[in-house]
Amino acid sequence: MANRQWNGVTDGGNRSQKRLSALLKYIDVRIIYCFLPFVVCYYLIAARRRAGAIYNYLRKRQGFTKFKAAVGTYRNHILFGRNLLDRFYVFAGKRGRYTISEKDRNLVRSYFEKEAPLIMLSAHVGNYEMASYLCGELPKRLNVLAFAHETEQMQSFRSDAMRQNNIQIIPVMEDMSHLFEIAAQMEQGNAITLAADRYYMGKRSAEYSFLGEAAIFPTGSYYLADKYKAQVIALFILRAKKNFCYDVVVEPITIDNTIVGREARALAYGREYVRVLENVVKRYPLQWFNFYDFWSIGEGAANKVNG
Repeated sequence: MANRQWNGVTDGGNRSQKRLSALLKYIDVRIIYCFLPFVVCYYLIAARRRAGAIYNYLRKRQGFTKFKAAVGTYRNHILFGRNLLDRFYVFAGKRGRYTISEKDRNLVRSYFEKEAPLIMLSAHVGNYEMASYLCGELPKRLNVLAFAHETEQMQSFRSDAMRQNNIQIIPVMEDMSHLFEIAAQMEQGNAITLAADRYYMGKRSAEYSFLGEAAIFPTGSYYLADKYKAQVIALFILRAKKNFCYDVVVEPITIDNTIVGREARALAYGREYVRVLENVVKRYPLQWFNFYDFWSIGEGAANKVNG
């Protein structure tokens, strides 16, 4: 079974990341794009398991032909590299180069203007982190749950860029101490955002049908939503065909109020999220960035839910 967990560290290390950000202050990011094909070819050879996971996803889940899946695997890695470079271009002070529509920006902000706390769900699809830089200053505090073991330089870049928009990072700690901060933010009526597509052993999770096969998704955020009567939305920011432009998909995640019981309601929230995620992935098949066998199921790891 392929490793289901990323180690939480962006490639390059502190020094390389700092140099890249400094370089992008003076040159157009599209120049760096030109070097991506060489980097991607290296990764396709050196990280064959990662590439194989994307190839199998395109073949088995999206129904691509062998040739189309092979080309799609290459294009997927190119898009992933461009997304990462876009973030560093923002860190270099170039956020003004990127655009989302004013309509999408206002739609996102409308959820932050409501009194109830907000849980904003995403996935490793598209370039979700860019939403933190492009939506402007938010009416209420947004707390981003992020892996705690990132490089010091990357954490600094993110914190500095997000702070301008009333966003702070809550590191996800192995001792689960971050849960106290999450609870405090919910009680204050603020917002949290997290990736709802990564399952970690020992955490609350459930098995859903996704793209025609069973997969495990975390469900802890849905118990939180039920406890604090929070709004729940799914937000995805997808790379458009034109450079420096992103498409935004925002969908409310709602369930039938007649469903009784915290567990039943949490599972219902999860089912609705998976439905929305599936629709987005079908529309943007090459912007799926889970580089492992997402459909590997750990024995006894999760409740089973009929999709």
